[in-house]
Amino acid sequence: MYLNQNEYYVHVLFFMKQLEDYYRDSQIIKMLCKHRAGISHKRHKKHMLRDISYHNNTNKIVVSTKDVDFYTIQSLFPTRRNWKKLNQTERLDPNRFTNSLEKNELRLWKSYKLEKYLVDYKNKKPDEWYIRLLVFCNKIRQKVNDISLDKYKLDKPVIFPLPKSNKGGKHVYRPIAKFTLEDKIITSLFSKYLTLNFDSIFLDCSYAFRARNKENIVPNHHDSIIEILKYRKKYRKLWVSECDIQKFFDTVQHEHLLSIFKKTVDELSLKGVVISNTAIKLFSLFLNSYSFNEDVLIKNNDVNYFKSCGVPVGEFGWVKDELTKKYSKDYISKFKIGVPQGNAVSCFIANLILHNIDKDVKDVNKDIFYVRYCDDMVLAHKDEEVCKKALEVYKKGINSNFLLYHEPQEFRDYKNSANDFWNVKSKKPYYWGNKFENDRNIPWLSFVGYQINYKGELRVRKSSLQKEMSKQINETQKILLSLGLDKQRNLLDISKFSRKTKSQIVFSLEQRLISMSVGRLTIYNYEETDFSHGLCWTNGFHLLYKNSDIKKNLSKKQLQKLDKGREQQISYLKRRISHLKKDSVVIDELPKYMDDLYFGVPYSYFNHLK
Repeated sequence: MYLNQNEYYVHVLFFMKQLEDYYRDSQIIKMLCKHRAGISHKRHKKHMLRDISYHNNTNKIVVSTKDVDFYTIQSLFPTRRNWKKLNQTERLDPNRFTNSLEKNELRLWKSYKLEKYLVDYKNKKPDEWYIRLLVFCNKIRQKVNDISLDKYKLDKPVIFPLPKSNKGGKHVYRPIAKFTLEDKIITSLFSKYLTLNFDSIFLDCSYAFRARNKENIVPNHHDSIIEILKYRKKYRKLWVSECDIQKFFDTVQHEHLLSIFKKTVDELSLKGVVISNTAIKLFSLFLNSYSFNEDVLIKNNDVNYFKSCGVPVGEFGWVKDELTKKYSKDYISKFKIGVPQGNAVSCFIANLILHNIDKDVKDVNKDIFYVRYCDDMVLAHKDEEVCKKALEVYKKGINSNFLLYHEPQEFRDYKNSANDFWNVKSKKPYYWGNKFENDRNIPWLSFVGYQINYKGELRVRKSSLQKEMSKQINETQKILLSLGLDKQRNLLDISKFSRKTKSQIVFSLEQRLISMSVGRLTIYNYEETDFSHGLCWTNGFHLLYKNSDIKKNLSKKQLQKLDKGREQQISYLKRRISHLKKDSVVIDELPKYMDDLYFGVPYSYFNHLK
């Protein structure tokens, strides 16, 4: 039976779980399985380098005794060799898994379920890990229960500097917040509660961090691009505008956010969705655990902080001057500002605080086109004045929420100033059309990594290509560093440190680069187009596949460039290790047919278009 949207949400609300239901053993353990699989995945990458070299650079598989969370989560599950294996049906099901992380999550979950069955029904004495796991789950529930009694407080997260840019030797970092394992589990499950309970009030024009829809599908960035293409097909003459928010996560004002949260809770109650007092308290506790101006900004003056994190001395970029100039001189000292990046609750906050702006923009005109993905947006209309009005409404909404935006600029003569256009993040309404017909015409719009021209043709944003090529280079450099590459770029003792032969090392890089680009592909499944080959670059841009044969020329050159870059890195590695003298051990030898095996079209970025 098909349900309309209102009936669907009534149906969902009837079966909606209470906050406490999110902290049952099964929910907590599934989240722990996900974190344990993630740890295993990261360590696997380090082991790959250790398998290549004896050098001290690769001896990072030893976990620091200071990493309490690692030892805690490791103790809650059996050792890896004792994880339950998947059966043949599970392994071969193409629709069940998209990557090895999901497979390991299931193996851990099956290990828990088997132990639970044996203990509950076969009188087995529980293993120590199983006892610790149940104790941990009880501890999480006790902390959640303590929220209503005002006995629980989220610890302040540890701040890690994630490199963002390096211009002229000036290193700028993004602050990534790492909560304790217990707080991470509590906030992760809390974000699920918030997402499901608040989703009915958010508009369909928002595509990031949403709950499953009535087709049981989670909207994603590809869906927003499809909507742009549909609108373009409907209206051939369009004016387009883009507006980018400055430092969104670092500028959210807590006091204002709390008022929005409480108003939305009241609005939900009218629809029959009751947000518990415990959830309201937990939301406040989350905000109180962090603010940019109190917990991050002070680190810019601490040289030892950056050194202790193992990164070059730099700073966390912010917009202090812009905030004080726009709102008040004492704005930063008066309010707590900023939410932690790297936490799922912060992703929910993006939809919460921008929801009213979405409504206001959509109310400008019934035919207005507007899509938003987190803090990125694009709007369009066949009338320039309507487009201008919608942009002003959006800017006004940003100001009323104490946020900042990059001031939109007007462009002309795209033919001779294309670089200026792409270097600006916000644009005043421009006519989306042929650049040769009028100097006001701009042929492209950019959104969530894609670029779309007025003909409906797709290509990848230049910065996304550059990031992928940088990753290719980084993978090669990791191998060279593991083999003892010194500051003078020499490999003097490569034969001393290497565990593998030249062909084995090159093969290792080839497999890694193939996995990054097209996923876990085999010669038997490369023609499949269901995008089930795992986490990889081509799956992140799979809409390129929808380009017609005529339109593929735009993206074909881009993907050929990535293929060329990959082959260049493999050739570069071959040259750098050409002097390696290492006899292969029979057990590690590659099959003879792989000695000169060429991983061509089936494993290429380019094949993604076919």
